Amino acid sequence: MPGRPVLERCADCRYGFWNPPAAAEPPLLRAAVRLRHRSAARALFRRCPGPESWLDVGTGDADFPCTARAYFPYTSFDGLDATHRVLRARAAERVEEAYVGRLTDPHIAARLRARYDVVSLFQYLERLPDPRAELRAAVSVLRPGGHLLVDAADPRRPLPVGLGAELVTQGCTVLSGDRSHRVLARKEASAP
Repeated sequence: MPGRPVLERCADCRYGFWNPPAAAEPPLLRAAVRLRHRSAARALFRRCPGPESWLDVGTGDADFPCTARAYFPYTSFDGLDATHRVLRARAAERVEEAYVGRLTDPHIAARLRARYDVVSLFQYLERLPDPRAELRAAVSVLRPGGHLLVDAADPRRPLPVGLGAELVTQGCTVLSGDRSHRVLARKEASAP
C-alpha cells in the first residue's frame, strides 16, 4: 500500500513534485481552475482585446492558453515551462512554440527579449525561490505597451511583497489588483 505523497524538489532545477504522484484532480477542482482561467482572460480582454503574441510562463499542459483562446482566437500563444510537459502541449497544438526552462535562463531571455504583447504568470511566482528575478525577466520579454498578467494560486495568500513597487521600478504601470491575487500591469514605452 503506497504511503502519503511527499512534496520533493529536483536538486538541479528546483522543480517541486509529488512522490508518488498525487491522484488526478477531482472534477470540482478542475472546474474551479477553469473558472479562474476564464476570469483572468476576461480581465485582460477588457484592457487588451487583440494581442498578437502571448507567452504563458509555467504553462505545463497549456490549460490556461487553451481557455484564453476563446477570448483571443487570433493570438499566437507560446508556452514556457521548467518541465517537458510544454512539449506535449505543443504536440497537442495548445501552444505554437514551446520552451523548456525558466525566463531567467540566459539563452531563453536573450531569445525572447521584447517579443510578446502579453506575458502571463498564472500560479507561478509564489513557487519560485527568487520571484523578483523571474518577474524582471517577464517584463524584459514584453514589448513596450505590452501587458503582464500575474495570478496567484491561493487568493488568500498574497503575491510576493512589493510586487506593485517592483513592477513600477521595471517601468510598468499597475492597472489593477495591486493588493489582490491577480495583478495586471502595462509596460511603458520608455521602459528598458
